[in-house]
Amino acid sequence: MADKKIEKPSGWNFDPIEGIIVLIFLAALLGMGIPAILKYFTSGELSFYGFKLSGIVGFFESSAWFWRALGFIIAGVAAVGTFIYTKKGDAVVREEKAKVYLDTNFEKVNVGIYPQKSMQNPLTGKWEKILKLSESENPSDWRLAIIEADIMLDDLLAKLQLPGDTIGDKLKAVESSDFTTIESAWEAHKARNNIAHEGNDFLLNQRETRRIISLFEAVFKEFSII
Repeated sequence: MADKKIEKPSGWNFDPIEGIIVLIFLAALLGMGIPAILKYFTSGELSFYGFKLSGIVGFFESSAWFWRALGFIIAGVAAVGTFIYTKKGDAVVREEKAKVYLDTNFEKVNVGIYPQKSMQNPLTGKWEKILKLSESENPSDWRLAIIEADIMLDDLLAKLQLPGDTIGDKLKAVESSDFTTIESAWEAHKARNNIAHEGNDFLLNQRETRRIISLFEAVFKEFSII
């Protein structure tokens, strides 16, 4: 099958080679034009209301040392300012990540946040109990598993310091870029609400229980609490 022709995107998008060619072309134009313009200014033929503009060029030439020094000072201040604001920006990013990734019991390793090996994660045991309830033959245990998982979700949202009194309020305040499993959290929480409002009238089988628990699991694994 013939390969499809890839069209270049419209707009000012240059590949490196095209960019270099354009820069060389612009440099050539400037190289030809600037000397001619300077020569015209310094020739003394150009004047404005009797004032010869060649005097301006002469002024800058006579004080070139001052403009060089001013340029170095401005460049130095800009470099120091860039360094300071970069450090402040990094501090803000670390502070925001600390809010998302819970507490200091977690450290970043390659991709994701994982519990430190030297520390025991207390939520692991709680999650194992929830899994056992979901595998039970008793329908009441299935409902209990979903309710307990929803409590874990509430604890997680509290540690993320999201505003709101209820789980629903907190989920509405979530930024999707910081919470990629937000849709799973919503669906799982809605299942818990159905159980709470309808009780035994809410039809639930083990297969559906496992699916709902897997939604909670996806959320908890994103934040590495299990």
